[in-house]
Amino acid sequence: MLRRSIIRKNRVMKTVLSFVFVVSLLLSSVMPLMAQKDIKFPESCSIKGPKFGTTDTLTAQKNFSLYRENFKQWKKDNFKGDAIKFTIEPWRYCFLNVPLCSQNLYLDGVRIVGYLMDNAPDSVTKERYIDTLMMLYDRNIEAFGCAKQYGEGYILGRKGYDLYKYRPSEKELAYYTMEKSINILGNETEAAILSFFFKSTDELIRGGYLDTALIYTNYEKSMAIAQSQIDAFNAELKANPADSAKINKKIEIFTVAEGNIATIFDPWASCEQVIKIYGAQFDSKQTDCEWLKKLCKMLENKKCTDDPLYAKAAIKSYECSPTAESAMSLGNYFLSAKNYSEAVKYYNEAVKGTEDAAIKAKAYQWMAEAYRGASQYANARSAANSSLQFDPNNGDAYILIGDLYMSTASSCGDNDVTKRAGYWAAADKYAKAKAVSSDEKVINEASSKMGSCFGAFPTKEDLFFYSLSPGSSYTVSCWYTESTIIRSRD
Repeated sequence: MLRRSIIRKNRVMKTVLSFVFVVSLLLSSVMPLMAQKDIKFPESCSIKGPKFGTTDTLTAQKNFSLYRENFKQWKKDNFKGDAIKFTIEPWRYCFLNVPLCSQNLYLDGVRIVGYLMDNAPDSVTKERYIDTLMMLYDRNIEAFGCAKQYGEGYILGRKGYDLYKYRPSEKELAYYTMEKSINILGNETEAAILSFFFKSTDELIRGGYLDTALIYTNYEKSMAIAQSQIDAFNAELKANPADSAKINKKIEIFTVAEGNIATIFDPWASCEQVIKIYGAQFDSKQTDCEWLKKLCKMLENKKCTDDPLYAKAAIKSYECSPTAESAMSLGNYFLSAKNYSEAVKYYNEAVKGTEDAAIKAKAYQWMAEAYRGASQYANARSAANSSLQFDPNNGDAYILIGDLYMSTASSCGDNDVTKRAGYWAAADKYAKAKAVSSDEKVINEASSKMGSCFGAFPTKEDLFFYSLSPGSSYTVSCWYTESTIIRSRD
């Protein structure tokens, strides 16, 4: 039976509390408080011996079976009910006597100790349970740190997260624990660990514990891992569309992590701050192709392309590695310098040099900006439409086309209505930008420009004078041809 060998509740709690005190003493001897440079992590797979020990293996096997059966029942009951009462003592026996019996001992133990923490009678007892939790993570590394799936990197990440959560006074230890986890796991790091690692980076820098330059280094590291995971899941989604619900959930988790990291980073990312930090590193890094690539991307994202640092980085990046991305960065440099013909040249090179739809979409988008700067409106519209072929949700491309229509409206007709017809076409593009984009900034910009268009629509009197009816279709014929709907501003 599931609840065989039942012991009375008061006896269970007495045993568990005594166990907590024992583990607390053990923990204090294993992990004393240390300065950050003296942090010593548990040695992976350092515990040796038989699975169920060398003495009384039958008792060990019996306790392991009891703990696992009752834990499974507790899990089946959504971690509610009385099964936990009959799980704790046999689990405790295994933890103290047969640390190699199964890694489930530690993975389940996190949930068990969490339950005890939540039900602790006072704050002192809860703190001792937190000690137990940290001891649990260390023992897991010592026993099963070499495991392929839930090895040292995974365990350190979870420990760092719980340190951050439960021990605010040990944020440095939490930071270095998560940092080591990320260094081990790389692109396999969990989304939550990336978010809290970067959050602790920000807090420790603000507290004077870390060098400011780490905000940029850790931003690049965290975002690169999150993007790598998203790219991998997108590839998986393409290969296995039947699993779309599960895969999209994973993509969403890392997208949220990217958003969290970007929000924390934003106050640090003024052009002045980015240029100050990276400008000081440029001379020693100008042959580091990957560093130059990341710098260009950061300066582009923060719209810092007017600074000479961006020009130097874009040129060196292209010289170092003439890829589609470096060609696009060089195009951005010429765009900011208003050398539109050279900008178009490098954007075309970027388009031809990649099969990546996202890069093509961006290159065409910026090419459209270059053509607009050169007053080549038809080419600008064509490039923006090409961008939309590769990214139909690019609201910025629709806004650019709307801007072209609005800015040239008065030159496209010969009376009070035809000179305003371009505003109808422009409003349609702004409405489309709002419909396809999920970017709040794009949506707000499109809404604002729609309002400007509405104010420039002809009046009902104008429409009546030229025998036009609101709601009827109309074709704008100018340097472009666009079908739209007749509307008035009153």
